[in-house]
Amino acid sequence: MVDERQPAADVSQGWGVPFTAVHCAHCGEEHLVPEDAVGPRCPFCLQTPVMTQPVHLEELPEQVVPYAVSASELARILERWMEGVRFRPADLHPQALVQRARRYLVPLWLVDGRVEGVWRADVGFDYQAVSYQDRYRDGAGWSSQEVQEGRVRWEPRVGRIDRTYENVISPALEDHRQLLRRLGDFDLEQRTAYQPEAMRGATVRVPTLSPQAAWTGAEMAFVRTAGKECQRAADAQHIRHFTLEAAYHDLNWTLLLLPAYVTWYREGERTWPVLVNGQSGRVSGVRRADARKANTTSLALGGVAALLFVIGAILALSGALLPPLLALGGLVLIVGLMVGIVAPIPAISVWIHNRRTASQLEEWKRP
Repeated sequence: MVDERQPAADVSQGWGVPFTAVHCAHCGEEHLVPEDAVGPRCPFCLQTPVMTQPVHLEELPEQVVPYAVSASELARILERWMEGVRFRPADLHPQALVQRARRYLVPLWLVDGRVEGVWRADVGFDYQAVSYQDRYRDGAGWSSQEVQEGRVRWEPRVGRIDRTYENVISPALEDHRQLLRRLGDFDLEQRTAYQPEAMRGATVRVPTLSPQAAWTGAEMAFVRTAGKECQRAADAQHIRHFTLEAAYHDLNWTLLLLPAYVTWYREGERTWPVLVNGQSGRVSGVRRADARKANTTSLALGGVAALLFVIGAILALSGALLPPLLALGGLVLIVGLMVGIVAPIPAISVWIHNRRTASQLEEWKRP
């Protein structure tokens, strides 16, 4: 582990790629972006301009999960993601999203270490219990029926553990849960050694948790891993109340980068970012509908309904002189009534849709 904190210029040199460190005042995140691609807005939230400033890292990346989604596949994925959105904003178009897409790398810690200590837990074993139920049947009277029920037998266990675990996952970001909730899972078995060529043109999220700050999460991950192994060693189907009093030795931290894409579209005055898992193709973004388009459509239908009412009324009144016009006027009035009923639907449906997307956005922000 590197103990000295390095300035941004040294980090950029160590990565083998000319990066510029930027900070966003809106989302508070720091990024390393290519020197020739510093955009006017934050590469993640896309809401406010960024400022260049020094950033400190304790580790250089050693491994990366390669991209499995190409540009052509990204276009098809985004097109499927947009299906079903009515009154789509003009800017919400798959080709536009692909053109704006930028590779975005998310950091994650992998920790190796030896765990030595004492564990305690209740381990559970499945078994079948036989009982009998009395039932009454017409004509046959009372009878007993055998019933088998699945139950768990719990037994306390205590043991010692001295094991070495490799590649235990620990977050490198404070918002790791929220971000992975959106991106989904990654297959870490596909990771490869870090190559500077893979970083060209990519934006890298700077870890907000150093190895020291990330230790709490790493320790919990070691405990979970040890608990699963103790359950297997006891040949049990369940485990509960697992505690571990342990010392940790020979810790080694590896910085891994996960692949993603960030793109965006505009709806009204706001920019909406879209995240794509660069390995699985999972898309996470708010699919907004254009309220102005829907409102215009509702107003147009309302105007048509009003015009049909006027025409129908004139025809109905003219029916006093020409009786055939009375029936025609009634038909036009009925059509106008139906159009009037349908007219608010576009505006209401888009309002409901956008309300749902707002609640989805709040769900992603949940800790």
